[in-house]
Amino acid sequence: MKTKIDRLKIIREIIIKNKISRQEDLLLLLINRGFDLTQATLSRDLRELKVGKIHDVHFGSIYFIPNVESDHPLRGALSIEFSNNLGVVKTEAGFANSVAVRIDNTKIEEVIGTIAGNDTIIIIFKDDVPKEHYLQVLAKHFPDINQLIIK
Repeated sequence: MKTKIDRLKIIREIIIKNKISRQEDLLLLLINRGFDLTQATLSRDLRELKVGKIHDVHFGSIYFIPNVESDHPLRGALSIEFSNNLGVVKTEAGFANSVAVRIDNTKIEEVIGTIAGNDTIIIIFKDDVPKEHYLQVLAKHFPDINQLIIK
């Protein structure tokens, strides 16, 4: 018999590796993998995993898990530019919220918070932190961020 821990692990794996837009599709994939569960159980599992939805050009919206490291931790981010104590991140349409959640979840001491729209995020840094330090701190958590910087 497969346990809840097994089920949660497979749900995470499916969501990370696939573009799933409907709970019914995810339920069928789990049933096909030998899990016996109801829609209500799946809903509770998704809440426990803190699964959200982000916009996808082809699928409308897809599930994502905001605190999961992936090959592209800032998936959807296109550029970042700095002005005083602000960082402005441009993203693909619909990705700003998921990228902001990733930034917020890192709990970077120098970041006061983020504000996300549809395709733009404002990162608010503490006033007394030099710009060069922003870059170092962000690069520590998001190594590929240097490719996004507009100077």
